[in-house]
Amino acid sequence: MDLQCRVLAVADGSSARLAGESVSGADWFAALRLLTAMARLAAGDDDLAELPGFVAEAFRQDRQRRASRPRGGGGSQLGAMPATAAQALAALALAAPVLDASSEREGAHQLGPWTQCLTAQRRAAGGSDPLRHLLRPAVLERMITAVSPRTSRVAGALKAVESPVLELRLIPHLADRGDYRALIDVHLPGTAEVSGRRLTALALGRLAGADSWAEAAAVLGMDSRKAARVANTLVQRIADPDAFWAAVRRAAERMRERGFADYAARRTALADLREISHRALVPIFRPLGRDVTWQRQRHAAAWVWQHFTSGDVREAPAYALGWEDGTSTASIREGWRRFHTRLPAPAAAALTTWGMTRLAQKGTA
Repeated sequence: MDLQCRVLAVADGSSARLAGESVSGADWFAALRLLTAMARLAAGDDDLAELPGFVAEAFRQDRQRRASRPRGGGGSQLGAMPATAAQALAALALAAPVLDASSEREGAHQLGPWTQCLTAQRRAAGGSDPLRHLLRPAVLERMITAVSPRTSRVAGALKAVESPVLELRLIPHLADRGDYRALIDVHLPGTAEVSGRRLTALALGRLAGADSWAEAAAVLGMDSRKAARVANTLVQRIADPDAFWAAVRRAAERMRERGFADYAARRTALADLREISHRALVPIFRPLGRDVTWQRQRHAAAWVWQHFTSGDVREAPAYALGWEDGTSTASIREGWRRFHTRLPAPAAAALTTWGMTRLAQKGTA
């Protein structure tokens, strides 16, 4: 009942805490959803010992129902509403100790047996992860990573790779497109290119010393939700971990051969680039017979940001906060697509020069 009251309070805008850390309401609900799903999949009789008898029995019935329907079915789906109030109570009661833990360390201790059980289940199922579609808030991801078995195929293969001279600040959020297509794409069948390039950047982060995918995302300043979705889903597609890490190492060597760029400094220097001034764009676009609209000012800023940070253009400052006139996300993205694909070479060169000048003014190469 206490947890249910908290659910209503957080939904109504009250502050939320997860393992002692202040989090957004969205992250708190994502954690609650993931933890109840983990409990339904991995909690054992030891976890049920302190629950009232009728609650523990309801949990066992739920577990038996799903076991009897390995191919799914309405009542067996994790996303389905619990069949009874007692089953809902069981899932909430099992999740509460992690939500209410005083620290990440305490929460990780609670999660240890579940994480090991889930890992064993995935291996038995050939790598399929039933939780892959659920968001993982950064706090919860760190706890899970802290107690996850370190002997995964991909992480284990990393130990055998001699790390190149690569600093974390030199890694973009999306690996170079040419490097990805030439070296990594073959190891990630059926993967969207932007997701594959993001995973490659995370892999470069691990090659540079990050101990986990979550740590790589954190030190690179990457969106934790996108990074978690990519790592949790795509790593399972890697059939030959040794070949994958050899390809990642070669990507790092290519970066060195081209000459490193301080992408962390570039992201900082261009973090406030919402638009490029009308005065700066007139000499670029007027000779090409194009007007300088405020939309073009925003798209030009996004182009410069992406060009120099090698980031996901959807995260560019020009787009991240939406547009004040209420333009839909779909319209903004279509406008970007047209701007990007129709940008003449002279204009691209001029925007590159403008960006280099902007970085120099910020003390960044």
